[in-house]
Order: sequence, then structure tokens, then C-alpha cells
Amino acid sequence: RLISAVRVLPVPVASFTCFGSRALGVFDQRVKTWQRWQDVQTMLQKKRENEARLIWANKPEKLQQAKDEITEWEPKVLQCEREFEQISANIRKEVARFEVERIKDFKSRVIVYLETLQNSQQQLIKYWEAFLPEAKAIV
Repeated sequence: RLISAVRVLPVPVASFTCFGSRALGVFDQRVKTWQRWQDVQTMLQKKRENEARLIWANKPEKLQQAKDEITEWEPKVLQCEREFEQISANIRKEVARFEVERIKDFKSRVIVYLETLQNSQQQLIKYWEAFLPEAKAIV
């Protein structure tokens, strides 16, 4: 019985490992989303710098195109930022949920282990109490 109880404890380790590998994939996706957001911001910044150069160089014929490009890239920056914030919020929510589940699971496994250990100790006491008369007869 004790051996079966001890086998119950490693199961959370396997679930942690599984969660860890899934978490790596999710964090990798978060990093890619952040990089995409930074790339889009960089592109928008370049478009704004180009607009400033055109204003400085007094080239009104190309200025409207530069403004149109800025108008095109601004929503992309906002969309990437929203995606990053959404994936970050989802990660926080899932980690919190996993923590609650992990604690519940670990608590239930420890309780099973301790109950099994208690039962084994009670059985051992019964064996010793049954053996006690024989031991006293020997002495």
C-alpha cells in the first residue's frame, strides 16, 4: 500500500513538465507577437521620419504619399499592441488557473499519501499487537 501511495506523488511532476513545455510554446508565441509589434512600430517611426524629411526638403508632391503610409501603419501598430496585450492577459489567466489546479492536485495527492501511510501504520500496529503475546512468551 505504501508503495502505491508513493507512486501517486510523482504525477504532479509530470503535469508540471507538460505545463512547462506548453508554456514555452506560449511564451515563444508571445515573444514573436512582441517582435512583430516592435517591427511595426519601427516601420511607423521610419515613415514618420520620412515625412519629416520631406517637409524639411519642401517636397509637397511626395508628402501626401508619406502621410497616407503613416495613416496605413498606425492601425497596424495598434492591432499588434492589442494582440500582445491579449496574449499577455491570456498567459496571466492560464498561469493563475494552473496554480490553483496545481495546489488542489498536490493537496489531494498529499492527503491520499498521508491516509495510506496512516493505514499502513495502523496495520503495522495490529501485526505487532498480534505478535506481542508470542514475544512475551519467548522472554
